[in-house]
Amino acid sequence: MSWHLEQIVGELRAARTEWRVSTGRARELGSRELPSRQALECIFSDLRGALFPMRLGPSDLRLESEDFYVGHTLNNALNSLLCQVRLELRYAARQRGEPEAGSDAGAVQIVRDFAADLPQMRRLLDSDVTAAYAGDPAARSVDEVLLCYPGILAVIHHRLAHHLYAAGLPLLARIGAEIAHSATGIDIHPGAQIGGSFFIDHGTGVVIGETAIIGNRVRIYQAVT
Repeated sequence: MSWHLEQIVGELRAARTEWRVSTGRARELGSRELPSRQALECIFSDLRGALFPMRLGPSDLRLESEDFYVGHTLNNALNSLLCQVRLELRYAARQRGEPEAGSDAGAVQIVRDFAADLPQMRRLLDSDVTAAYAGDPAARSVDEVLLCYPGILAVIHHRLAHHLYAAGLPLLARIGAEIAHSATGIDIHPGAQIGGSFFIDHGTGVVIGETAIIGNRVRIYQAVT
């Protein structure tokens, strides 16, 4: 079967060239210059597992191996995150017409600060899970809430993405937020400030914008903007 791929590939190359010229990007780098959504999906999945290893980690994980799994998973996730942070910082420097030389040192510190904040994020998420369980009479356990509730998945991603946003990484933060948005139908901008014990019930159609400030012990139902 012939698909005339040589011709199609050539026409696609021409279309890419036209777009790059029209947008002032005629001189692309020889390698990828933007963060990868695929890489961020793996990173956020690993971070969810490291935060809640016996619930969101691998199905065969045993309690005696919990710390080893968390350390190993975090090491992989943080090294991968470092690569993505470098890509965004270098891209931002090029957009501003600044040298990229200082990006790497800044990236390392950003990821170190992110890692150091993970225990506090876990405690904040514990308050969210507890609020969801207490606020929904249909919930049978906190485990059910953590495993099944789309609002909790969205909030986990938001807590992680908000730190990246505050660290000056709006693109990485937005990708992390949009991964959860695609999975849950809940759209939370990573710039939104959300207090503890936060619960989104059902959640489909909820939109929380960049400038939103939400205090502690707030519950939101579906289709709220």
